Amino acid sequence: METEIFKFKLKDKTFVIVDWANVYGWFSDPNSKTYLGWEVDPKKLFTYLKSYPNITDINFYFGVESNKPKSVTFKEEIENIGYSHKSKEVKWVPAVLETTAHFKVLVRRLFDVLDNVKNTNSAVSNRLYDLVKRLEKVLESGRGTSAAGEPAYTFFDEEQVKAIYELIEGLDSDLRKLNIDITELQASLKEPVQRRKCDFDVEISRDIYNNLENFEIIIIFSGDGDYATLAEDLILKGKKVIVVFAPGHKGKEYEDFKIGLFLCSAKKLKQFIAK
Repeated sequence: METEIFKFKLKDKTFVIVDWANVYGWFSDPNSKTYLGWEVDPKKLFTYLKSYPNITDINFYFGVESNKPKSVTFKEEIENIGYSHKSKEVKWVPAVLETTAHFKVLVRRLFDVLDNVKNTNSAVSNRLYDLVKRLEKVLESGRGTSAAGEPAYTFFDEEQVKAIYELIEGLDSDLRKLNIDITELQASLKEPVQRRKCDFDVEISRDIYNNLENFEIIIIFSGDGDYATLAEDLILKGKKVIVVFAPGHKGKEYEDFKIGLFLCSAKKLKQFIAK
């Protein structure tokens, strides 16, 4: 039995939105649990969409970092492909993890765990010190004189005693170093980090509403739940909304839609748009 080739059912004029930051997130991190497993090729995506006669406009939104040659080259490639493209410079915004609302609770818990580890390490270190003192007393009771008349342990093997001391000193050194590493980690979590910011929510919404008279169907390449309210409003205006998403990248906001919304996994398009 032959596998049926996927096709969008587009019977009216169709407007396409490609939020590249979201699409890129589908495959940018191979270590992510939601990694798509393959890359989307912007040129193949454009060619595929152009194969539909009723698609009248294909809009591509992406951020640019002018100081990075790879980003500049990508911008030139998108311009040459034929998209109606919108781009702007990426901003890097400072964010202190300890005070940022999204991370505050998690960071606080991490600090508590690290403090507990430090306290435990200190207690273990103190017990090791106490063990050394007790061992010294035991060893003192075993001191005597060798056959040659030199001081020696008469009840213990000297090499074994030395090995015990080295083990205790090594453990104590490791615990002290670990405490220092934990302190440095806690300090670094309080330092500002740079967060990439280049959202196109406003630009995308503006372009959609400026073109309401020019389409009956809209395809949005982004599973971001932030667009759910926009999708809801478009459906109320009589438009059909198709959301293309990657598994693990679909906002839960779309789960409550009853009519007017069509969800499409990017996997259905793999043979047409994969790099």
